[in-house]
Amino acid sequence: MSITKLIFILLIAFPLSAIAQNDTIRVKNKNVIMGEIKNLSKGVLTMGTPYSDSDFKIEFDQIEYMVIQRKCLLLLTQGRRRFGNVSTTKEGLVEITLEDGTKETYKFEEIIALDEIEDRFWKRISGRLDFSLTLSKANSLSQFNAGGGVDYIDEKWRIRGSVNLLNSDQENSERTERTEGQLEFYRFLPRKWYLLGDMSYLSNTEQALEGRIRPSLGIGKFLVSTNKMYLGLGLGYAYNIENYLDSSFDKTSSEAFINATLNMFDFEDISLDSSLNISPSLSESGRIRTDYDINLKYDLPLDFYIKLGFTLNYDNQPVTGGNDVDYIFTTGFGWEFN
Repeated sequence: MSITKLIFILLIAFPLSAIAQNDTIRVKNKNVIMGEIKNLSKGVLTMGTPYSDSDFKIEFDQIEYMVIQRKCLLLLTQGRRRFGNVSTTKEGLVEITLEDGTKETYKFEEIIALDEIEDRFWKRISGRLDFSLTLSKANSLSQFNAGGGVDYIDEKWRIRGSVNLLNSDQENSERTERTEGQLEFYRFLPRKWYLLGDMSYLSNTEQALEGRIRPSLGIGKFLVSTNKMYLGLGLGYAYNIENYLDSSFDKTSSEAFINATLNMFDFEDISLDSSLNISPSLSESGRIRTDYDINLKYDLPLDFYIKLGFTLNYDNQPVTGGNDVDYIFTTGFGWEFN
């Protein structure tokens, strides 16, 4: 075979082989799109293509056929999770080939979320950054709020980290500072159960709290898991290491906790995330703490978003100089990355 013919064959074969490695979807109007499926979240499938500078976002209920080359982690209704290769064998149905070769078939509407699991660690991480700034001539008010988070997921684990900072200064008022951080570990188990590990930190001038470190461990179960929302309930044990602005109040304590989490999605471009944590003390008689937060987010083009949040912390036995309740409302503008 001549060199010219060989080069010609390679030039033809290479793009064809590249296309063959692409993910493929077909929508209900029979258009076929080839590229790289990145994820399915909140009822929207995100796909990158070599002929577009930006990702395509396609309503999942408009898709009737898809083939994905990489292995995927699928979250199904009723808290089921599957890991394997995904393809459509019949319109409206997906076949998942598990790692042991077993094949299972599900309806499209049973799929809540889908993530391609990359071989490289860094490709499995997504995150967000947001901030807000308020300046007012009246009372010389200045308030700055910043937040961020990262999310890692594979077939058995999910790790979530977040941090939020608040700094408020106003004439004739004491300066308000608040720092909150959290690192959560989820280990998914069969039948909608999961193990939950958590390490949280809170510094809060309103409650005279210089810093509280709180490691905890528990178990939970998804009570509701659909393609629009999930509701989880957990319980466990936590240990508090508390330092106050007045060091004479520094202490350690243990407590139980009951935790409820609610996540609502696939409501156009709006999503809601909320959690409630009730912690009765095991070592201090009559003490009970409550932490509650809720965040409403509206998605904008190019992975930007605006958000509205509310956080409340309650302690029925605050130290001298601290208040039993602290709460904040936040608004912000942010960007998500993957």
